[in-house]
Amino acid sequence: MLAFILRVQVVAQSGGNVDEIVDTSSVTGWDILIAVGVMAVSWPLSAAAARVAWRVVHRIPSAPPSAARLAGRASRGVVLVIALAISMSRIGVNAEWFTVTILLVILVTVLTLRPLVSNSAAGLLIESRPAFSVGDEIMTNGYTGEVMAVTARTTVLRTRDWRRVHIANTDVLSAPVVVFTALGRRRSEIELNIDNAADLAEVKPLLVRAASSVEGVHPEPAPCVLVRGFVTGTVTLSLRWWHNPDLESDSRTLDAVAVEAKRSLDEAGIRMPGPEYLIRYNDRDRP
Repeated sequence: MLAFILRVQVVAQSGGNVDEIVDTSSVTGWDILIAVGVMAVSWPLSAAAARVAWRVVHRIPSAPPSAARLAGRASRGVVLVIALAISMSRIGVNAEWFTVTILLVILVTVLTLRPLVSNSAAGLLIESRPAFSVGDEIMTNGYTGEVMAVTARTTVLRTRDWRRVHIANTDVLSAPVVVFTALGRRRSEIELNIDNAADLAEVKPLLVRAASSVEGVHPEPAPCVLVRGFVTGTVTLSLRWWHNPDLESDSRTLDAVAVEAKRSLDEAGIRMPGPEYLIRYNDRDRP
């Protein structure tokens, strides 16, 4: 594809005569040396330009790290392209043809690498207007974990079982993102089925004290118990408490509160009956 486009462009520029594209009749040895020297000098100059651009963008408080890297790479590329254009003109290459060729190469490269360009742009948006930061624990696209990095192509998560997940930045931008660690605390709850004969005025304070005694449960807002409904022979209660927002605190307090609630109910002699089933048997052979 690229070769075909360049061939069409060559024909259009030269009318079929390649000699009009490269005219070496007036090129001297000094021209060749200058062209080589320009390319040799351009490499350290491009590196210096990249460092300067990186430092300038990096000093902008709202600029994400990837923007500084992109600015450095772009600056380096511009210096190299300019040096290449100067060198080509010294050895007789038509400047207009060279400019159009470079533009065509850039266009074809962008179209060919469109997914990469889209992900890079999405990565800049994520970092410049962050819904989350590195170190936050999030859930998106069916994955839950800690944000390890936001690269030019992907958002990298570390799941709770220590797997590394790379999610395309475009997918992160287009999907809902749940940030567990954004507000400094989270609420969890468990449902308990209590014997219908139990006194709720006794059970509710009992469960609140059980949850409050667990390490990691926040005293404010205090744990609470709400009645959620009634099932045959039981009352469904929801025990709620607040804790630190990370996933580890969620799992740890859930286990500890459930154990403490069960122990407190057992000591108080309050039953948590399971579901009851009525099985009716008809013997059709019996007269």
